[in-house]
Amino acid sequence: MDKYALVLAGGDEVEKNLLAKYIKGSDFVVGADKGAETAYKYNFDIDLVVGDFDSINPEILSEFTGKIIRYPIEKDKTDLELALDIIIEKKYNNIIILNALGNRLDHTMGNLFLLEKFKNKNIKIIDNNSETFLINENKISLKNKKNHSLSIIPISEFIQIERLTGVKYSLENQTVNRGSTLCVSNIIKDRECLISISRGRAFIIITKNMEE
Repeated sequence: MDKYALVLAGGDEVEKNLLAKYIKGSDFVVGADKGAETAYKYNFDIDLVVGDFDSINPEILSEFTGKIIRYPIEKDKTDLELALDIIIEKKYNNIIILNALGNRLDHTMGNLFLLEKFKNKNIKIIDNNSETFLINENKISLKNKKNHSLSIIPISEFIQIERLTGVKYSLENQTVNRGSTLCVSNIIKDRECLISISRGRAFIIITKNMEE
């Protein structure tokens, strides 16, 4: 991936080594409310802290003086969406989000569907075991994911898969309706997996081989 911005959301924390990897490679790092605590915990520097700050420890927030953009608690967007707005205003097209998943199903689903709202950007949600992104009438190649699980979840009324190769269950000229589980938990079998979708939008979820 080319130059990218990184957002630390307020869900379940990723492992330190994963956090370090993406902070090191990022060009701009934003903590969305409680997400900033993850950076503070491991003494990583970030560029901006955004949110209504109803969940971050106030003492930790005070450590980011000069880097804070505060919003009212009663607002029309989540802290993560506000962070994405700021990043996109700064002309970043490549964005990685960490700590976006967790035990709050409403927040998790809201975070996932931000990928659809910002479908013209290259955004990935990454946690300890998986990465999720949106495919929108496009062709993509996944490399070096052998034995990982691959799921394609339609979010438009249907998707038209022109070609799916390099997996245990290949497809060609297949219509998959929203709500179908046909494309859940396929297995990538080759070094390169090709996905071509000619119509519709879907989440691509890659889950690492837990036996590695």
